[in-house]
Amino acid sequence: MRSAEISVSSQVLSEFNTREASELHEAMNELGACGVGRIVNLPQIIVVGGQSSGKSSVLEALCRIRFPIKDGLCTRFATELVLRPSLEGRVRATVLPADKNKPPQHFQTSGFREEDLPSIIQDSQGYMELSGTGFSKDVLRLEIEGPNLYPLTLIDLPGLFENVAESQTLSDKETVNAIVSEYMKQPHSIILAVITADLDLSRHGALDRVRAVDPDGSRTIGVITKPDLALPGTAREAAYVKLASNLEGANKLELGWHAVRNRTELEKDVNARDDIEDRFFKNPEWASVPKQNLGISNLRKRLSRVSYDHIRKNLPRVIRDIESNMVERESELAQLGNPRSNLDEMRAYLIKIASEFQRLTRDGIQGRYEDAFFGGLRDGDLKFRALLRNFNRAFDHVLNTKGATINIVPSSSLSNKAATEEPASESLKLFLRKYPYRFPDPVVRKESEVLRELQQQASMNQGTEFPGQPNKDLAIRLFQEQAKPWEPIAQFHVDRVTLVAKAFVDAIFTHLAGTPDSNRTTEIILSTCVDPFFHAKEKILKSKLQELLKPYANGYSVALDAEFHSAFSFKSNERTTNRIYNMLKDKSAGEKLTRSMILAAVSDDNDTKDGEYGAQTVIDMMRAYYETARRTFAVNVINLAIESCLIADMPSILTPTEVSIMPEHRLRELTSESEDVQDRRRHLKEDVDVLRRGLAICQKYQPRGVTGMSLQNDDATCC
Repeated sequence: MRSAEISVSSQVLSEFNTREASELHEAMNELGACGVGRIVNLPQIIVVGGQSSGKSSVLEALCRIRFPIKDGLCTRFATELVLRPSLEGRVRATVLPADKNKPPQHFQTSGFREEDLPSIIQDSQGYMELSGTGFSKDVLRLEIEGPNLYPLTLIDLPGLFENVAESQTLSDKETVNAIVSEYMKQPHSIILAVITADLDLSRHGALDRVRAVDPDGSRTIGVITKPDLALPGTAREAAYVKLASNLEGANKLELGWHAVRNRTELEKDVNARDDIEDRFFKNPEWASVPKQNLGISNLRKRLSRVSYDHIRKNLPRVIRDIESNMVERESELAQLGNPRSNLDEMRAYLIKIASEFQRLTRDGIQGRYEDAFFGGLRDGDLKFRALLRNFNRAFDHVLNTKGATINIVPSSSLSNKAATEEPASESLKLFLRKYPYRFPDPVVRKESEVLRELQQQASMNQGTEFPGQPNKDLAIRLFQEQAKPWEPIAQFHVDRVTLVAKAFVDAIFTHLAGTPDSNRTTEIILSTCVDPFFHAKEKILKSKLQELLKPYANGYSVALDAEFHSAFSFKSNERTTNRIYNMLKDKSAGEKLTRSMILAAVSDDNDTKDGEYGAQTVIDMMRAYYETARRTFAVNVINLAIESCLIADMPSILTPTEVSIMPEHRLRELTSESEDVQDRRRHLKEDVDVLRRGLAICQKYQPRGVTGMSLQNDDATCC
């Protein structure tokens, strides 16, 4: 596209610029290309005042771009004049409808000269819902880009009016108030509160509106126009002279006041305007006003300083933005690694990934979480050993509470829980809510019911045992029936831990080399190294689990003599103790306890508990064996299956030794780069260079306080 011809006074606009501001703006432009460091709301200069107060004339004088300033002609809508520096000239005129559902209207402008604005404003009215002498909430935005332009936004607003004239309506007044209020309340608006010296100060209602939105005057500059219309030597002139010096107490502003003399309609020569103004302010009546508070040239410099200070106030936020984006880009660069144009570079890149992978994997397995990869104190998703321990606790708890087919409770019990069942801790409950093990609870059976069934089964399964003695095969088959849930619970646990281990490995490679979408190396490693490893391990773990279950399923698993005897004796002794306790509890007061009574109680217990076929002993044997076997099985699943067959081998998924002898075709498959990746690395390096330069400039100009010596305040920080 052909560059548009731009004709504006760069000499005048340069007065808005300083060396510091220019350096900051250049840095912002470079940073903007990286998508960071933008001052989201650059300062915009708006003029607020009554009708015929000279608002448009002030804007014209500031930028030397002609605004419509004829007597009787008023601004009827907001006009935004946006100037930007650019290598090529561009002009864009847009009408922005107040109705956000309507699209912006662009109209043709081939170039721009200083005197073109009135005709553009006239043309824009055809795109607005504007009739007669009314006002519109639509906005005309004229964007001008070109060499030697200073970033500047000037906004001309309709003039406020208190009394409705013949050609105006109450609706017009409300529309103007709404337009002006909308711009004034924006915190990045620098308000030029324009008042005329030909009226008494008390008659300027615009000042009250400005105080309402900017009570401390931190973003308001008062501008006095038409000082030549205040009669020399009068009290009115003296009041405005005092106001221009910012000495009028009721209307004092933080940014102060300024006086300018606008050209009249008869003074056609814009260039001669400044000379006439300079001569006027040399009059003795205005000699007491500080020189920097007089004249349009000084107002430009003043606005430049205010705009510069506004940008500086935002620099701490911009610096944080830059630093954050530098970390992101440098991290991505580290993941992409150095350019890999030959085999040596490819091998070095992959060896680095393999070495870091082994280190992080071992750290995770051994519970060393110093590396930033594992997160902070409150981050737990990547702390692998902690996850394993919690999963193992969950497995043991579920096997203990849901691992039996039936829950045998005493005949007199009202509870559905086994006496030995331990409640889960609060931390375990939270973990199980996040990683649920959904298995059914055991079926609750009264001991008396189970005994009756066993009596029948014992009768049908008698062997060569002595009369009244239990059949050991019956106890084994009862155990096998009771332990049936072990396999699905253990398989679920192994599958869950395998999935978590795979997610942990994926996270490490993504951390080291980038996401699969951003780096093909990650995708190839995951699909050709990680997936085959875990696919093979799933088969091995399934086989190992069957191996661990086999002794229990086939009935030849043997408990250690001492362990089984201890558990079995405990059950028998507990039953005898309860029998004696009940006898003592039922004994009449004053009745003497004799040896024969205790012997009778013990004998009665031995006679009644087993019946003809020793059914009670079968239950006691099964329970004793079940508890010892369950603990052994849980430990074996954790140590012999998960730890030995899976966890211990995870660091071997990709090793430096493997990479060092890797054949060329495999090396290229894993590390070759696409042109997109090469371009991405180049752009990232360019971005990092820009960010570093921008950071240095922003740090140079950011506001800095003086570090105090007092250390009494705990919240004190260094600037």
